[in-house]
Parts: sequence; C-alpha cells; structure tokens
Amino acid sequence: MKDFKNKVAVITGGASGVGLSLGRALAKEGAEVILTDIEKEALKDAVKLLSEEGLRVHSLLANVADLDSMKALSDAINNKFGNVHLLFNNAGIAPQEASFPIWDLSINDWEWAFKVNVWGVIHGIKAFVPLMLSHGEESRVINTCSGNGALVTYPSTPIYATTKSSVATISEALYFQLLSLESSVGASILFPGPHVVETGLYGSERNRPKDLAQEKEPAFKIESLEAMKEMVSSMGKELQTTHPDEVANFCLEGIKKNQYWLLPANQDSDKSYKDFVESLLSRTNPNLPDLF
Repeated sequence: MKDFKNKVAVITGGASGVGLSLGRALAKEGAEVILTDIEKEALKDAVKLLSEEGLRVHSLLANVADLDSMKALSDAINNKFGNVHLLFNNAGIAPQEASFPIWDLSINDWEWAFKVNVWGVIHGIKAFVPLMLSHGEESRVINTCSGNGALVTYPSTPIYATTKSSVATISEALYFQLLSLESSVGASILFPGPHVVETGLYGSERNRPKDLAQEKEPAFKIESLEAMKEMVSSMGKELQTTHPDEVANFCLEGIKKNQYWLLPANQDSDKSYKDFVESLLSRTNPNLPDLF
C-alpha cells in the first residue's frame, strides 16, 4: 500500500499513545481515520487535539474485549465510511505484576490482560477481516506487539509477555493464511520502539473492569513513565524513550514497503534476540536478557 489517501483506517486504543500518533500520521496523509477506544473523554480529547492541529478524524467507542462491541463497531464503520482498508489492533494493557512471582499472580490479572491484549486482537480479526476479504481492495491488518514476549521474555512481567507471545503467533498465522489465499489483505506486526515508548501503558489500571478487580496489593507499583524513569535512575541507569509519533511514522513507512516485521533496530535488543536464538540452536540454557 503506497498511498493512504482516502483509505479507511480503524485504530483500537486510539485515544492516546501509539494509537493517537497513528491517527495523526494517517490523517496527515489523507486517510479517513476512525479512532476507537473504551475511554469516552479521552477519545473526545484526542479528536479535539488533532482538530486543533488541522487534522480531521472520527471517533467511536468500542470495547475490544467484547466481540459484540467489535462487530457493532465494524457494522457502524462499514455503513458510514464504506470499506475498511487498515485495521490497527493496537489496544493493550499492562497489569501491575512486577512485585509478584508467577505462582502468586492473580487469575484476575491473567484474565484482564488476555481479554484486552489477546482476545482484543482476535475480536478485531473476527469483526473486520471477513469484510476486508470480501471487498477485494488492498488492505492490511497491523497488530501491535512487543519484543517482551514475542522475541525475549522479561521475567518480571510474565502476564504481559505471555499475551504478546500470543499476539506474535496469531499475527504470523494470519500472515501465512492470507498469503496462501493470495488475497488483497496483508498483515504486519508492530513492535513499538526502538526504546520504551512514551505512553500511558503503565497507568492501565484506570481501565480495569470491576469484575476483574485487583485481588492482591502489589508491594510496589509503576503507574507512569516518570515512575519508571525514577526506578531505572535508582539503578544507576538512564531510561531511553521514544515518542509515539516516531513509532507511527516508522509503522507507516513499513506498510508502504509491504513489510511484515515492523521492528525498529536497537543494538541492545538485537543482541538479546540473537543471544536467545543462539542458545536455542546450540541447545544451551538461555541467559537472563538485559532489561535496560
């Protein structure tokens, strides 16, 4: 897809972070952008912000954890805007899990993360891909993933890593199935980076459903990017960060090149990926990956 002008783009988790930046970048290139999110006020603020920048986008409430909500979203967009050409399954959360060993993590934490990070992607595919296949126009599904889980595993975040490992598998299966059909629909997997992205992911608890309330109080919480920076600084290191606009621009350039792997280069991360593959091929025990 070389040109985004007049293409209909749907972005879940579009009220902030990478989703908002994707909306900004696509609107600048003339796409018909629909931001979707579970946060009503944040969506309003996002549309207002982009409008003040001279960009036109639309917004619709949706809950990616609910298949009926996603099907209703798909129907509403198809009826109002026509064929969807770009689906960004971008919504995601991160539970406060770092102070617990994996055997003490609550089932509610696991269920919440899987409902959003995994089922959210599945629901997006179920709701939109059949229509994308049927209209026959060049289209693409982009699933937001993470090197944590998909490529290496950071032991302090087993829930998050497991969900992203699942997203990687779903994305690869989708890519190969679409390829085997020789369809006009493609698939990509986005790894936001190359460093820690400046988003509100650490504050995910604000959107936690009441029926999956936190069962155990963590010994410590990292609820903002600033808190993460302070923690890393206390370890004598500096946290490198990436603005989500950089992620969005990188993503769109990769789509234009028909790339599956939307994975920015990072010397430290690449070394961790290489070390893991080498341990696999040599059948030696893996080393603990460097976190920062």
